[in-house]
Amino acid sequence: MIAIITLFYLSLMVIVGMVVWKLISLRELKLSLIEGVEKELHGKLYEAIHVWWRVVVEKYAAQARAFLVALFYTVAHEVLHLTLILGQKLKARHSKWFDMVKGKGAIHKKGSVSFFLRDVAEYKKSIKSEGL
Repeated sequence: MIAIITLFYLSLMVIVGMVVWKLISLRELKLSLIEGVEKELHGKLYEAIHVWWRVVVEKYAAQARAFLVALFYTVAHEVLHLTLILGQKLKARHSKWFDMVKGKGAIHKKGSVSFFLRDVAEYKKSIKSEGL
């Protein structure tokens, strides 16, 4: 629903912007149907449009930009924080497996895999002791 409302207001702003742009282009080309009355109305209309535009740009556009930047940084922070938490949980969950494969921990299971891993661990220890 928010997306639909946002698109409506964006399209409305585009339509109003096109009308204002057309009025400005007509004024620059000095095309007018009724020269005297239209000049007075255009002058007041353009003055009101410029005042309104200045208020919109100075007040609302700066606030919207600041809000969007803050929203971007908040979402980025949350995504990175979630990634860090998931990485820590994955590391904690699989750390025993990693240690067994690297030959760092005690292997308590029985079977051919544990014998193999125990042999690998002993081989690594012998290499380390010979290197020193």
